[in-house]
Amino acid sequence: MSITQRIILGLALIGAFLGVLDTSIVYTGTVKMAAQLQLNANALSWVQVAYALTYAGFMLVGGKLGDIYGRKPLFIASLIIFGIGSLVVGAATNAPIMIGFRAIQGIGAAILAPNCLALLTDTFQGKARQRAIGYYASVIGAGTAVGLVIGGFFATFASWRVGFYINGPIALLMVIVAARYLPSAKRQTGKIDWIGTILSVLAMTSISYGLDGSPWPVVTLLISLVLWGAFIISQGRVAHPTMPLEIFADKERMASYVSSLLFSAAAIGFWFYTPQFMQKALGLTPFMTALGMVPMAILLFIVAVRARTFVDRWHNSSVMLFGFVVVSLSLAELVVVSRFTNYWLLLLGTLGFAVGFALAFATLATSGLARIRPQISGAASGVYNTARQFGGALGLAVFAATTGSLTNIADVFGQAMLIGVGMTLVGIVLVLTLIIPAEKRSA
Repeated sequence: MSITQRIILGLALIGAFLGVLDTSIVYTGTVKMAAQLQLNANALSWVQVAYALTYAGFMLVGGKLGDIYGRKPLFIASLIIFGIGSLVVGAATNAPIMIGFRAIQGIGAAILAPNCLALLTDTFQGKARQRAIGYYASVIGAGTAVGLVIGGFFATFASWRVGFYINGPIALLMVIVAARYLPSAKRQTGKIDWIGTILSVLAMTSISYGLDGSPWPVVTLLISLVLWGAFIISQGRVAHPTMPLEIFADKERMASYVSSLLFSAAAIGFWFYTPQFMQKALGLTPFMTALGMVPMAILLFIVAVRARTFVDRWHNSSVMLFGFVVVSLSLAELVVVSRFTNYWLLLLGTLGFAVGFALAFATLATSGLARIRPQISGAASGVYNTARQFGGALGLAVFAATTGSLTNIADVFGQAMLIGVGMTLVGIVLVLTLIIPAEKRSA
């Protein structure tokens, strides 16, 4: 691997890390954040949903922009948007500013993420590409856990705001390095499907709002259904679609996108509610909560780094299936833990979740880009990341809607974990019926 390739790999991995870090860094600071900004439960959930929705909604166009105008200018622009959004979020004094600039921060992350992944597919080939994608998936998995620990540390000893402030100088340094080392833009012919982009954003936002927050949920969900239909129809008719439907022609890729959505929806319940359960039910401070999750973070990182070795030995789909099963069993154990409020039982569930999460995420990324044409690699990586991120937004809306009437955190936590079990079971069915057979046929 040349020095330039190493630098590109580093930039892509750090960029991916920043995006997922800011998905989770708020979790351990949610209690203090809500108190300082006077956020109710609905507003607090939308601090995360706003980021997740724009992250998911603009990721398709982010990947397409990279295909058309080149990775370098889009990579740099995304870092600037992300950095500015982060700084304003850190300085937010009320809910509208916080939620609004979390959305802007999400737009930056939406352009950044697919171009990070596409940089790897453009730079590396063969086994080297598989390893690079494995590193990418590992960083995503580890970044979520690291964000919890960093967020708890800052919330206790400084402020939850510091976690956002530090993104500014990191983004600036990355812009300088990218301007120097990323290759000149390789452009393709094509146009941006702005109608499809707007329809997809409205469809994702309306379904989340219909589940959590809308005074007319049934009407909002019906509107969302119409928007989804219009979006899919439009993608089959325009010359340069945001989401080329050929991406879904491969059963393995299609199943990996749906499985990623379900897996992320289940996982968001763990990441969002576990820190709250530890603080409200176990009486821990944000920092003690972070320390309590350090064993999980360390194990997740170790397994994520080793995931590629497991895939080489037992095949991608087999490792994916094992990851899904372990996550499902761990969430089921946490349902039981909600009735006992015991840290050591909780620790057992978090460790199991760490193992399964790392393995499933690493392998889903590989399946999501299986047998894809280079000309649409950016769009395909955008679809994979959109499914992953929208799954989080959708899952959080589902959890908020189904636990909104519950007042006891133990009941909320148990209900969220139970729903997560159901989501992962559906994912297991998809892996068994679509992904494993498709991988065998390809081999």
